[in-house]
Amino acid sequence: MRRNTYSTLALVCSMCVLSESAFAYGAEDQQLSPEAEARIRAIVEKVVRDTLAKQQQTASAQAPVNNDTKEAIRGIVKEEVTQAKAQAATRDSSHTADIINEVTEKVKLYGVLDYGLTYVSNEGGSSKTGERDGVNWGNRLGLTGSQDLDWGLKAVFTIEHGFNLSDGTTSQYGTTWGRQAYAGLENKWGRLTFGRQYDFVYDYMNQLNIGGYATTYAGHHGDFDRISGWRVDRSIKFQSATFDGFKFGIMYATDDAAYPGQASGNKETLSLGASYFAGPWSLAAAYVRIDNNDIYPDLQIGVSELLGQKLTFDGSALIVNQETAIVGGHYQLGKFTLVGNTSQTTFKRDGEKDTQHVYEIGGYYPVAEKTTAIVGYQYSTLANDDWNQYTVGVKRDLSEKTWLYASYSWMKASDGVRANQGAGWYLDNSSDNRQDTARLGMVYTF
Repeated sequence: MRRNTYSTLALVCSMCVLSESAFAYGAEDQQLSPEAEARIRAIVEKVVRDTLAKQQQTASAQAPVNNDTKEAIRGIVKEEVTQAKAQAATRDSSHTADIINEVTEKVKLYGVLDYGLTYVSNEGGSSKTGERDGVNWGNRLGLTGSQDLDWGLKAVFTIEHGFNLSDGTTSQYGTTWGRQAYAGLENKWGRLTFGRQYDFVYDYMNQLNIGGYATTYAGHHGDFDRISGWRVDRSIKFQSATFDGFKFGIMYATDDAAYPGQASGNKETLSLGASYFAGPWSLAAAYVRIDNNDIYPDLQIGVSELLGQKLTFDGSALIVNQETAIVGGHYQLGKFTLVGNTSQTTFKRDGEKDTQHVYEIGGYYPVAEKTTAIVGYQYSTLANDDWNQYTVGVKRDLSEKTWLYASYSWMKASDGVRANQGAGWYLDNSSDNRQDTARLGMVYTF
């Protein structure tokens, strides 16, 4: 009988203390696990039994539990609840850390910020000086990751958003992941991906655009050969692994809609590429063919006629079939790195054909610790017009991921051409055939 009385008192006290503890610790702690409740009740029962055992010679077993007993029980319960909460928090913290570590290993956040001042000698008839961003390196924020699968495969993806630092707007015509958006599979032989991706002119030739390395204003004229980096939507791309310095790739894309309701056209793209790197020298080649491509030769290079059609500088596109072939390489001469490349881009429309040739040579040399000087010369022709462009630049590393750069570039075109430097779309046309630019900027990467 006495044992049952002790158990009843213990149960009542434990329920009382559990209720009081839940109220004291807040509503979020009211849901204790069954194991925690059982443990607390067992402790309370032991305290009650031990305390009442001491009183049984002088008090009835049915007497109420005195205040000292209640305080003792309450103290022990609070201590146990505190320990239980601490253990749970430790387990949750450890679990959260494990999740974060796993995500960090498989998904990387990265970005680039490019900002500074630009001077243009003639842009729309007047000189201009002011802040411009995303010039040498397009501002971006990206996520890239991979995950190991069975059969030696790995799932890979990259999504990359481009934006204007000056006002926060998107820089790829409103496309959220406009710089890149692809996913695919990879193994020891190479990588197969689908989505919005660069063609192989960018993959294999961009690093050989020495003038563009100093300043994008000195990129290949008009960027018709796509060396500064153009993306292809709905593309399937295979990039091989590197075998003794050699790698190759193939890409195909069509404008056919990938899902119901998606906009589509009649554009088709094929790209090929290959490169060989042998330490002190390298050689690369790429090809891209685009059917029904829209170009803007009046706004990109300032000409008033192409393929027998008069151009009006009003932003109207000229639809052409386009083919580009490009080769280039580098050679190490002591501390000086010599870089050269040439491209040929042919435009066809209604039986007419015109070809642009671009020839570029230059190099870079470390003039001091963390400081590199860059020089470049570019000569280009299209139909009966030609362009000469000279570029000098300097790059000063502030850290492994941050650097300052400065550049000066000047271009002179044939008479009657409105000069427009570099990769197109970075500047408005000059009112005459001469255009100079100077740039002082900073690039921060993470």
